[in-house]
Amino acid sequence: MQKVTTELKVGLFVIVAVILLAYMTFRIGELTFGKEKGYLIYGLFDSVAGLDIKSPVKLAGVEIGSIESITLEDTRAKVAMKIRPDIRIKKGVVAAIKSESLLGEKYLELIPGKEAGVLREGDIIYKTLSVADMDSLITQLSDVAGDIKSISGFFKETFGKPETQNSVNEIIRNLRNLTESLYTITERDSGAIDKIIKNLGDLIGQIKDVAEENKGPFKNVLSNLEKISGELTEIAQENRRPLRDTMANLQELSGDLRERAPRLLNKVDRIVDRIEKGEGTVGKLMKEEGLYDKLDSTLTGIDKYVTATERFKLNVGFRGEYLFNEVDTKGYFSLKLQPREDKYYLFEVIDDPRGRVKVTDTEVATTPGTTVKTHEIRRDEKLKVSALFARKFGDIIIRGGLMESTFGFGADYYIKGEQLRASIDAWNFNGDPDAKNPHLKVTANYTVFKSLFINAGVDDFINSKMSSTFAGAGLSFDDEDLKYILTRLPISLP
Repeated sequence: MQKVTTELKVGLFVIVAVILLAYMTFRIGELTFGKEKGYLIYGLFDSVAGLDIKSPVKLAGVEIGSIESITLEDTRAKVAMKIRPDIRIKKGVVAAIKSESLLGEKYLELIPGKEAGVLREGDIIYKTLSVADMDSLITQLSDVAGDIKSISGFFKETFGKPETQNSVNEIIRNLRNLTESLYTITERDSGAIDKIIKNLGDLIGQIKDVAEENKGPFKNVLSNLEKISGELTEIAQENRRPLRDTMANLQELSGDLRERAPRLLNKVDRIVDRIEKGEGTVGKLMKEEGLYDKLDSTLTGIDKYVTATERFKLNVGFRGEYLFNEVDTKGYFSLKLQPREDKYYLFEVIDDPRGRVKVTDTEVATTPGTTVKTHEIRRDEKLKVSALFARKFGDIIIRGGLMESTFGFGADYYIKGEQLRASIDAWNFNGDPDAKNPHLKVTANYTVFKSLFINAGVDDFINSKMSSTFAGAGLSFDDEDLKYILTRLPISLP
């Protein structure tokens, strides 16, 4: 039998080693013979730095293919992905480049889409996410570190000073004291705070109810205001030409004065010279002290009289109040005389749709010894008169006197300066046959602008038969307004 030589043993060993090496290479590297099965899809990326051919393609963390090729299309990278034939990818998918770890290799992750249909051979994914490379991240981190360093330097420089530290400590102590005070107030007065919040809620609800109930009248009032504004605009447009003529006349007058000014100044100089020499009446007055004292006392008396007259103010007003229960309007004509700021006299004529109540008791003899009594109640004489004296005490005004043809009194409270006022009035304390209780009225009055005001309230609210809510508006003119109106009236003298 022939012996196996050493050369043969070495040859067999080399052949076995080569076969083993080839097997392990194809096994570990997952290499296959022939063309790999699957279909190609593509993705367009701004950057594929770190991504190589044969890098894995994953879906939900599971490898489903590999990178077939990477080419350049215009200015973007076009990546070809070989996907296993059994994998179906829905349209709308997003392709993102990710890393296995901070320094690990890159791979392509497909984030599933929700659109109908699946990707086919040759389809392109346009929704892609590129991973930032390490250099750009380091640059950005360097910029962030620089910013943080500058901020920390600023805080160190600012808060490192003793006076700044003392100020910060003082602010912290004040905040601590403030929070403790607020906590103490809240704990001590929690019931009162809850009551205030509840009252505010009730008040808002009542205001909302009143606004809902009187929505129609409010709209009517606004409509009337709009009409008044339109009429005022028409008046201004109609008198535009007279205003222009007045301005032209003033301009001519100023020109005449400019021309005559030198002559007037010369005359004034001559008059002053005569006065200084003691000539004429004025000169004698200046030279004779006794006559001057008499004249001074006389002028002082005249000045006091004129000052008192100028202080005396006159106000004329008209207003109408629509009574919702009566479906009619109550009208007022007012005349207010005010000699001083703290008191005035008020005279009013009232047209009341409810009139005045008259009761007539009669006895009629029907047969000898027999009488029949009749009791008749009727309302007539709609016009009523008020004459009141009023005195002001701070924001409160007390009124009293004849009120709607009977004794009465009332009070006004100014809530917001002269613009918002609340009033209560009481009169007719003997009552009427239809209303046994006195007549009480509550009113809220709001001044829209100088001469126009609106009001609302409840009239005769303690007598259920006669009670009625109302809303109205009115006009009020003082001395200056009346002067302006009277000078504009087309009055022709004979």
